[in-house]
Amino acid sequence: MVKLISALAAALVSAAALTPLTAFAASDTGEAVPRAQYANREILPDPTAAACSSTPRTLTQVSGNVYRHTNTALPALHSGLVLITNEGALVIDPALTCTATWLRDEIKSRFGVGIKYVVYTHAHFDHIAGSQVLQQDGAIVVAQRNALEAIVGERLPVAVPDKVFDRKMTITLGGETVELHHVAPSHSNSMTLVYFPKEKALQCTDICEAKTLPYMDFLDFYYDGWIESLDWVLKQDVQYIDVGHYELSNKDDQRALREYMTSLHDQVLALIRKGESWDQVWRHVTFKDEYKAWFGYAFMRVPNIEGMYRWVSNRRRGVW
Repeated sequence: MVKLISALAAALVSAAALTPLTAFAASDTGEAVPRAQYANREILPDPTAAACSSTPRTLTQVSGNVYRHTNTALPALHSGLVLITNEGALVIDPALTCTATWLRDEIKSRFGVGIKYVVYTHAHFDHIAGSQVLQQDGAIVVAQRNALEAIVGERLPVAVPDKVFDRKMTITLGGETVELHHVAPSHSNSMTLVYFPKEKALQCTDICEAKTLPYMDFLDFYYDGWIESLDWVLKQDVQYIDVGHYELSNKDDQRALREYMTSLHDQVLALIRKGESWDQVWRHVTFKDEYKAWFGYAFMRVPNIEGMYRWVSNRRRGVW
């Protein structure tokens, strides 16, 4: 009888341990990519592969099961949100090959789980480097469909996605649902906004800012889609916004950024329609004192004007 009771108790313990995994089977609505056709693709050297053991890196809690990983100090050169569940972790944008193994090992050491999903915010190398390390360990790499062509065409030394989507994709992991949204081309045509409804957290890399001017001359830039994306962000029930760099942000920051973007656009357009040349335009654009206090104003103000000047000039015609 004692043996029977012991056996039943052991069976119940085993069942209890498996119940969360049985109840919360990981799933997603992505479309599988036939990766075999890219097995022998040409890739460029990886400038982030060299050892960087002295690079500062962190993994800190944001809210509930959502954490934030960072590397280097600015206070953070790159960052991305991480969801930790009993089925595994979801990591957004590993960012450096030399820190990807640290992130993998840190998650395993602290939480006892591996990385189940890696999500790309967009197909720019500085955010998705290191993904190949995590894919080799079994992680499923996910991206918006347009990222696939850019990754292969530009010969990026990163993981070719396992799954892609067009407008929206959901991932269910450990009983939590993560929403991936492609609102519009903005900073690249493959931008993905990642929403964690339970924690009211959002990954909005490179198109949201934390009291910072957009980077330089708006590389890979779609003004209309950028504004549409910010409008979408402002409609969401969000308290924490990771912008892929620097500090965490919020919706007030994004309202201010939208105002900055539209003011810059409207001023540049008006000055060009007035007949001013580039040499006149960049001298005549004005900035509120609020913007002058943002990070990067001194060295990104003129490149911002230049990028907007290029966008506006290429999308107007006049009398001809």
